[in-house]
Amino acid sequence: MGESQMPVKLFPTLLLFLLPATLIAKDHYMTPTGSGDRDGRDWDHALAASSISNIVNQNMESGDRLFLGSGLYRNVKLTIFRGGSSQTPNQIIGVDRGEGLPVFESTWSEDNPSKGATAIRIEPGVSHLVLSKLRVRKYMTGVKISPAARGRDACSHIVFDDIGIERVRYGFYLSDVDDLRLDNCRLKRYTKHAFRFEEGCDRVTLRACVADCSEGDPNWETKTELFPFGFTVNKGGAPNTAFVFEDCLATNNLMPLQKNRYKNGDGFVIEGNTRDVKLIRCRAIRNQDGGFDLKVPGVQLTGCIALKNSRNFRIWSGGVLENCFSGWSRTGLWSNGDSVTANRCTFHQLKTAMLTDDRAKAPITLTNGLISNTSQTHRKTGGKGGAVIKETEITEAPNFVNPTENWNGLGEAMNSRAFPEKGYRSGE
Repeated sequence: MGESQMPVKLFPTLLLFLLPATLIAKDHYMTPTGSGDRDGRDWDHALAASSISNIVNQNMESGDRLFLGSGLYRNVKLTIFRGGSSQTPNQIIGVDRGEGLPVFESTWSEDNPSKGATAIRIEPGVSHLVLSKLRVRKYMTGVKISPAARGRDACSHIVFDDIGIERVRYGFYLSDVDDLRLDNCRLKRYTKHAFRFEEGCDRVTLRACVADCSEGDPNWETKTELFPFGFTVNKGGAPNTAFVFEDCLATNNLMPLQKNRYKNGDGFVIEGNTRDVKLIRCRAIRNQDGGFDLKVPGVQLTGCIALKNSRNFRIWSGGVLENCFSGWSRTGLWSNGDSVTANRCTFHQLKTAMLTDDRAKAPITLTNGLISNTSQTHRKTGGKGGAVIKETEITEAPNFVNPTENWNGLGEAMNSRAFPEKGYRSGE
């Protein structure tokens, strides 16, 4: 046999290095009480929930997966100190084994909202981690990432997918995390904030996330605290930057028992030291004050819907609205800073379509818009505000497809058949 025909032999150790990393990653299985040998090799020998922190922080290597089966994981407090790598993130995945997705449940109560545990805490510096298909309820805080101390890296490349959180004070309370993604996370019945980004969060994307403070239950609305917010990007320290909200909903953020004359409670709140924010096809419905309360300069809204808030869109530092809808409110679009432009936007059933307040430095410019069944097209309280209205239809007969103040913001209901080239159009 010639040299070129000699068979190649691979030593086992070398073969391991040549195999894709995902082939040598390990799966671990867990249920609330465990079963069999409790070594986690399969469902028949599942780990018990009491070992979850040890498994995540000591046993799991880069690329490993921990599967959590159906059931109640009572009073579990998971603190995560380690993640995976760029090619092989660690994953914690809930599995419905016939009794629903796994539920972390504690004893927090809305009657004493400042006392209680955190369900999942991720320590600074953790990266490349995926948490999916988990349910959390009755904790003071659902998921928390604290600010990184001096000399510590921020968390990065963390994904939350299909996380459901209810009956909490805070849902997500996050600081110093970069390249973060939240997909299909649904929060309901919180007393304070659903999604709170405190400081130092960069390159964050939220897709199809829901913040529903009360689910429309008037009794729960008597238990919420001051300033209930759906999504808030705060100014706690280092600026937050590069946020994208897509197809998100903030609704029922109300606290009617506030004693102050000015009652606050907003859908989307973006504070002024934040930079580079885009909202795409987001909806703010039935919030105490602002649907969108946006202080960030140059904010961009595309295809967004605001209904039945006290003031639907509040723009403090200038921005652009493209193909947006504002309806059934006291004020459709409020501005109190730099110039705001609105193109192909509809204003319907409002006391005032556009209002500029006393610190406005420039007017609102509406182009190719539609203003219908509205008492006042625009008003200014002072400053250099006002409105410039171009190529816009003002009418009492817009002939919408299916006009109703109970519209959920989806579909073609508020497309005008009388003026198809003016104002908001769904799907554009």
